[in-house]
Amino acid sequence: MASVSRRKFLRGFGAGALGLTALAAVPALAEEGPGGPGGGASVALYTAGTYTGVGTGINGDVTVTMTFTDNDITEVTINADSETPEIGGAAAKELVEQIFTAQGADIDGVAGATITSEAVKEAAAKCISAAMGVAYTPAGANTPDPVQQTNAAGETVYYSMRRNWVGEAPEIAEADIAGEYSADVIVIGANYSGAPCFRMACEKGDTCIVIDTQAEDGFNSYGGELGHFNSTWQEEVLGVPKDTFDPTDFIDSWQLQSAGRAQPDLLRKFAQRNGEIVDWMFEVYDDIHNVGSVCTIDQAENKYDYHKGHFMTYPATATLGSDNMSSSGDWCRAQVKKGLEASPDSQAFYEMTAKVLIKNGDTVCGVIARSEKDGLFYRFMSRKGVVLATGDFSANSDMYSALCTEVQECNPYTKLTGSGRNGYGTRMGIWAGGVMEIGPRAAMGGATSALPMGFFGAAGGLWLNKYGKRYCNEAFGVPFVAGCQSARQPIGSGIVQVWDNGHWREFAQNQPTGHFNAADISDTKMDDYAAKLAEAYAAGPEGANGVYAADDLETLASYLGYEGEAAENFVKSVQTYDAYAEAGKDPDYAKSADMMFRINEPPFYGEKNTRNANIVLVTLAGLFVDGDGKVLDQNFEPIPGLYAVGNASGGRFPLQYTSPMNGISIGMATVLGALTGEYIGTEGPVVSSGDSATSALGTV
Repeated sequence: MASVSRRKFLRGFGAGALGLTALAAVPALAEEGPGGPGGGASVALYTAGTYTGVGTGINGDVTVTMTFTDNDITEVTINADSETPEIGGAAAKELVEQIFTAQGADIDGVAGATITSEAVKEAAAKCISAAMGVAYTPAGANTPDPVQQTNAAGETVYYSMRRNWVGEAPEIAEADIAGEYSADVIVIGANYSGAPCFRMACEKGDTCIVIDTQAEDGFNSYGGELGHFNSTWQEEVLGVPKDTFDPTDFIDSWQLQSAGRAQPDLLRKFAQRNGEIVDWMFEVYDDIHNVGSVCTIDQAENKYDYHKGHFMTYPATATLGSDNMSSSGDWCRAQVKKGLEASPDSQAFYEMTAKVLIKNGDTVCGVIARSEKDGLFYRFMSRKGVVLATGDFSANSDMYSALCTEVQECNPYTKLTGSGRNGYGTRMGIWAGGVMEIGPRAAMGGATSALPMGFFGAAGGLWLNKYGKRYCNEAFGVPFVAGCQSARQPIGSGIVQVWDNGHWREFAQNQPTGHFNAADISDTKMDDYAAKLAEAYAAGPEGANGVYAADDLETLASYLGYEGEAAENFVKSVQTYDAYAEAGKDPDYAKSADMMFRINEPPFYGEKNTRNANIVLVTLAGLFVDGDGKVLDQNFEPIPGLYAVGNASGGRFPLQYTSPMNGISIGMATVLGALTGEYIGTEGPVVSSGDSATSALGTV
């Protein structure tokens, strides 16, 4: 911790070192006479006292504490204990003196400690703002982020999005590198996409290194449901034959939901090989028959049709924390262990946080990472490539808002945040020359609404807005694409869904099995629903289980809060929808006949779902990649030696989260991660020597 008082600072210079002329040039250090230079009344610049601010350093928080008189900064303390002692810790002393000299936060910083310097500037500016009684404004916050910018090559580039979240890559001095390791492939991230990628590349004969910021013990993974189709597990556990689903149906349905924007080769690879890859990944289980299933359908009894209008839905979603795997984190670790068994020279480094990629010209040939165990930096050099398996950016509100514009525009009063990662890996890819996939960019939720609060999950029945009017094809996109229209309904309003007593079982048991839909549509579950609906009917205007019931539509409208014209619209909308369902044709919104169910037998039921378009688990947009997972640059050309998988990769959900099955995000991350490892292991070119002495010394 570095600390200097004003008296100590001035004494340190001595009378000969800082004469009266020099002293007068330092703001607020030269004493003004009574009334100041102009003879007027003296006005206090600060509210005297001690204030503390926090900035973000390279390894954690940097804290600055400053003491003020009415017009002076009299003491500064910098706590940079989280920073590397040889860099950030040493820089703290010099930064204290710079703040005194400037009597403010506008300082030069210390070369080689850029991140720590910026953190100190940020924290000092917060102290000064507090002392002045004004709101803190980040540097550059009021400066427009221009559409027209100049890239590293001096070319004019036009961007449609804000880029103030990108920041600058940290500079790590050569003297601070404590050791070096080399391998054919470096995988950054040992989670759903990185672990299978590492294992597959090892099994294909490459020597690999995987690093992850988490400790090995207690390794954690978000979620835990893996969606897929045509696996042995699907056949032997669910009783659905492996040849049930045609991959071309999946491709067609997915591209329809994505408006043709999904990366065609990524989609093709997943569709054609996901069952095979899941069988391979499930080798970590002692007995796949003990692996749990998310969906319960009663296939034989219900004769469930997996075609839903124009779209497909699938039943095979496995719970990864099953059998001998106590959690999905254990499952990921098991994939890494399989890789190490196949390749004894490969290594796994847990508690190792990637900081910056290494380039030699246009080629990415390694990464510098910091050990969370000893605080030192290590260099990892690759011969064939570096794979970013670093997750999403939903925990970074600046990135989230700038990149997922549709989500932000659907939520103009909300600071966007999710449950995922901070986007640092994506930023590393951009510092290395990569670009984000072309928008719009998706999140898991975010631009959809009325999900997942419904009684039957995100069922696509009859949806009505606050005016009692129907507004879309509720089953289009099963149902996430349709949900985009719910997010465009008036903010603060509810979305009402209506069904009747005569057709609700048929309605509920023929919904898609995707994310947020009811996973259990068995007859046993329907009996449970029946009991809860009976409770709602008995409760009258109070409702029960989030549902209201009445013997006529007019009364139900009043229970749901409709009045006047809106109540009249409600009755008319339900009657019109029933007529369309009876006729088997929807002339208003072209809803498929097989997804329309009559509403004509009392009692009638309704629920009022909250319009909430910011239910987000993770973001699903990533770096622009080709069909092999290679990261593309501004010219849409591959960057040699750089790959991205999982939620760091684009091309999978290019328009909106689409969910033909539960667990599709993890399904795609695992399968495509493995297939990227396979490509690198079997076809990936050697692009570097794997030795910093002959490959590269500089960082991005």
